[in-house]
This record gives sequence, structure tokens and C-alpha cells, in this order.
Amino acid sequence: MKNIFLLILIFISIITYSQTEITLENSLSGSLNQGKSENIIGVNFTSNNSFDFGKHIGLDLGTNYNIQYTPKLTQNELIQKANIGYNKEHWDLFTTYQYNYSLVREIQADNWIGIGGGVKEKFNWGKASLSYAFLYQNTNYMHSAITNKLRHSTRFRIKIEKKKFQITTEYYYQPNIRDINDFILYGTTKITLFPNKTFNFVIQDQMNFRSIDNVKMINNLTFGVGYKFIKIIK
Repeated sequence: MKNIFLLILIFISIITYSQTEITLENSLSGSLNQGKSENIIGVNFTSNNSFDFGKHIGLDLGTNYNIQYTPKLTQNELIQKANIGYNKEHWDLFTTYQYNYSLVREIQADNWIGIGGGVKEKFNWGKASLSYAFLYQNTNYMHSAITNKLRHSTRFRIKIEKKKFQITTEYYYQPNIRDINDFILYGTTKITLFPNKTFNFVIQDQMNFRSIDNVKMINNLTFGVGYKFIKIIK
């Protein structure tokens, strides 16, 4: 317990005495599919928010929330991620926590925790990064079954940055360490028009595949608006 309080005090000291850069990127998008018998309405909220304290310490928070009506509620899917990292110019080390909820897959609570590292590089067209993490997964299903697994996690991310548009692609491959046929593949491809503006237009494709679940694939294509905010506090 004393060690936890010590870590909290160190983290507060970093926030208090270091320059802080806040970057907020949030978007709200939706979709409407009209069929012969019913209309399908979907709404998605995505956020990628980061807080950089000084030169090397960073906190990244990510949310992906999707609901769908037909007109009853058929999708209620949440992915919530938090990373604390030590960042250098070409590499980083991090600890990660992730919480998932899924109505479609009947997942009441899916908790992940792990550690990892990655490499990254800037180019004249944008950025690219590759990272690996070792994860522990605890899943509580709505029908009371509980599973515990160890997983690898490999993430590949590319951001193409232009004045009038930005393309971001981020995908995760997460196989079970003991069973390679049990794997998760999920990610997002996002096109942002006028990315340097405070408000912009967003097209997103989100894919979530779990090889051993009853519902293996969840995929949503949405259109909407985004909000970007950057602030440096000295």
C-alpha cells in the first residue's frame, strides 16, 4: 500500500512541475441502413486523448463506444483503454489497461492488463509505429462463465498527414499464448477531412473479430464530425 501511495505522489509531482501538453481528438459519427422490413440506426463515439508531462512521461486514454438500434437495442459495445508510457524519440515503454463490454457477445466485463514497448518513426508524409505487449485477460460473461488467459498483443499504426486530409490506420493482433487458433483482431481506419480545423468531417471503419466467440465479426462504417484541441500548459 505504501508503494502505491509513493507512485501516486511521484506522478502528481511530474504533473505539477512539468510542462503539460494536452491533445484531445474526439468524434461522433453515425449510420443509417434502410431495409424492407426495418431501419438500422448506429451511433459511434471515438476518442484518442493524450497528456504529455515533460519530455518523456505520457498518459493516453482511448474510448470506442458503439450502439445500434433496429429499433430495439442490438449493439452496445465499449472498448476503454489507458496507457502510461515512458516516451523517447524512436521508442517507448508502457503499461496498459483495457476494459471491454459487449452486448452482442454477452460479455459483462473484459479486463486486460499488461506491459510492453514499441518503436516509432516520423516521415515527411506522417508517422508509423509498431509495438508489442504481454497481456493478462480476465473475462466475465453474462451467462456467469469466467475465463483467464495470457495473450500476445502486436499493434501496427500508420498516420498519413496532409493539409486537407488525414488517414489513420491502427490494428491489433492478439493471439492466446497457449492456443494460436484463439485470437482477436480489431482496429480502426479513419479518414479526417480538414484535420487542422477545430471541427472536421470523419469517415470511420471499425472492425472487431474474435475467432472463438459465437459472434465472430462486428464491423461498422460510420460518418460524422470530429473535434480537435491542443493546449500546452507551462
